[in-house]
Amino acid sequence: MQKVNSFIVDHTVLQPGIYVTEVNGVFTYDIRFVAPRDAVGKGLFMTPQSAHTFEHFMADYMRTKTSEEFSKTVLYVGPMGCLTGFYLLTSVKYDELFIKQLVIECMEHILSAEDGEIPGASELTCGNYKYFDLPKTKQYINEIVIPNFNSDRFSTLYPMIKQA
Repeated sequence: MQKVNSFIVDHTVLQPGIYVTEVNGVFTYDIRFVAPRDAVGKGLFMTPQSAHTFEHFMADYMRTKTSEEFSKTVLYVGPMGCLTGFYLLTSVKYDELFIKQLVIECMEHILSAEDGEIPGASELTCGNYKYFDLPKTKQYINEIVIPNFNSDRFSTLYPMIKQA
């Protein structure tokens, strides 16, 4: 029986980093903020409200605040259900340092935002428009994302680690 690609990845050995896969011309960047096994019991997961906040900022940033050339290739930006990172799907493969720089710029953009400045956070544009937490998101960036992004793991694109 065929398995979902992400269900055959060995999450017991994944580390923070940027992992890439390609299926049918779509490039998936698994931007892993924390190691899943390290997050369990240590509270290193994003809260659902922070994941929602990240989603709005990252989707807006990748589609409207980057070059037109790049933004046209963005197919999807969204949080992982396990709350350990984000997916960025593009129609073109990019250099890992380029992806890393975009994510850093997005984090800086979030850190500079004032309360009430969450893109698309209105009754008209979001189905759960009150479910955000910008202060907690900024705290998560400062305590978890930035320290991990300063590691060498975010300087290389890794193939996904498959189970045996």
